[in-house]
Amino acid sequence: MARVQPVLTPAELALVDQMAELTQSKRTDVIKSALAVYHWFVRQALTGAKVVARKPTGEEVALETAELAALEGKGNRLSPEELGLLAKQLASASDAIEAARIKERLMRGFYGI
Repeated sequence: MARVQPVLTPAELALVDQMAELTQSKRTDVIKSALAVYHWFVRQALTGAKVVARKPTGEEVALETAELAALEGKGNRLSPEELGLLAKQLASASDAIEAARIKERLMRGFYGI
């Protein structure tokens, strides 16, 4: 069986080398671990699990897939009028944190998640 090797940019190779040095493991083990984490994340997203993420502001949010929201009956796509009101609020927001919250609500309302 032929070996499949990922094509990595020089910057990615440098990160792999740094991680291998930090963990005192082989480069191939670092890449296998990264792929395992990526596979887990994709599987969680596709099966409708919740993933907790931390925003740059430090606030933690639970990310849900649209499939999970629809199955749980939480899908709440906003009407064009509601989206328009949020867009106006976003345009007039003076605080960056508040603008980020409105922008996120606008996006989630557009997609119904």
